[in-house]
Amino acid sequence: MTQRTITFTEAVFALDEERTVNLGSLTITPNDLIVLIGGNGSGKTSIAKALNGEVPLKSGVAPTNYHPVLVSFEKQMELFEADYEMRNSDCTTPEEEIGITPALILKDDDPELLPDLIKGLNLEKLMEKPIRQLSGGEGRKVLLAHALASKPNLIIFDTPFDALDVETRAELLRLINEIHTKYQTPTVLIVNRPTEIPESLTSMGIIQNCAISKLASREEIEADDDAKSLLGYASIPDVTLPKPPVKFALPPIKGDTIVSLKKVTVEYQRVVLDHLDFEVKKGEQWHIMGPNGAGKSTLLSMITGDNPLVYANDVTVFGYRRGTGESIWDIKKYYGVVSGALHLDYRVNGPALHVVLSGFYDSIGLYKQPSDEEVAIARKWLRLAGLQDREHDSFKSLSFGQQRLLLIVRALVKNPPLLILDEPLQGLDGYARALVKSFISYVMQNGNTSILFVSHHEEDLPEGFTNRLSFVKDGDNFKVVQEKLTK
Repeated sequence: MTQRTITFTEAVFALDEERTVNLGSLTITPNDLIVLIGGNGSGKTSIAKALNGEVPLKSGVAPTNYHPVLVSFEKQMELFEADYEMRNSDCTTPEEEIGITPALILKDDDPELLPDLIKGLNLEKLMEKPIRQLSGGEGRKVLLAHALASKPNLIIFDTPFDALDVETRAELLRLINEIHTKYQTPTVLIVNRPTEIPESLTSMGIIQNCAISKLASREEIEADDDAKSLLGYASIPDVTLPKPPVKFALPPIKGDTIVSLKKVTVEYQRVVLDHLDFEVKKGEQWHIMGPNGAGKSTLLSMITGDNPLVYANDVTVFGYRRGTGESIWDIKKYYGVVSGALHLDYRVNGPALHVVLSGFYDSIGLYKQPSDEEVAIARKWLRLAGLQDREHDSFKSLSFGQQRLLLIVRALVKNPPLLILDEPLQGLDGYARALVKSFISYVMQNGNTSILFVSHHEEDLPEGFTNRLSFVKDGDNFKVVQEKLTK
């Protein structure tokens, strides 16, 4: 990797005709590992793009002829879009029909660095697998390997730890420290949690209003009141959630069981679910955990019906045996969902208010005329989420964290019998995480909603969960362990 000092002098970048990004006078030396934190909507991604040379310079001086690399969820979304376009052209080759694979992404990267990165990030068995079949965490690891092996002279990580399992987060933290110290590559790391801050950082800053407002030592920044809230030291606020309109009330589900999987088997290159028996009863809250790629999302897809193998198995949800003539809309009305896959698939660029309203109708986008009551309730939710001033802003104009907050509200708005939350707090700052935990706690304490909550962070779980399902390493595969939790 090429050692170089990166210097910006009074640098201001134009996001559009009205909005700017201000990097000011910033020098990043080969010895620097700068950690930045910021709230949702503060401009973290815009700062990362400016550092990566993606935003035109409006005034001041910025470096030229340098090779920065940015790793972010947005880059992962762009990769999925490219894969989709490759596979859906009019004249695809057999290779293009397979789509983009990790091997294709990494083929031109540094052959000296690549083997260690592939091994360190556990990518060996994924190299020929289409990226659309990878879990969110696995896809993130491929991008990390690509960034680290492309010999950049500036690396920008925009919340790279989100959706990664415990072991991979530890390995990534080790790699970031090693890249910084061994190769003396200037590094800027944007994080949401104190556990994601490397010990070898040289300085720390706060992003506010699309600018780096403070840059000092870790001790000085962590003593700042703004930083305490951003890093997750905020207290959980008390909330009262709005009730949905009466017209969305559902017929009662017979019996105590709302999800039943009997001897369910799913096999791809390996057996993911092996004769699994799993039940969710009314009012149960399940914490689902396990390494990236273990099978957590596959399990959830069998419940939502997004996996076609549901019809080859014995799956009953909300009283409907799958494959007996029920429609997908019969199923969707009973659950609300938040996941990385939904975030990637939410391509309709409607206003924030419509995103919330779409939760009443289980659609991506709003295609029905909402009532005045529905609009009023949606606005109450926007106020609770702190997004009331963004009501008319398009979904894609919002920051990743603001988008995720909207999707969480969309899942909650109709108060469904089942909430399926797959890494819901990904991309949220400390205060927003506390806020969403308070939403979930309210749901648990005021009703009989069942919850499936996937998270690699124990601290993200509200108190009072009743059960846990774990994917545990078992030789070359994983076994499923279910247990009752003591309240």
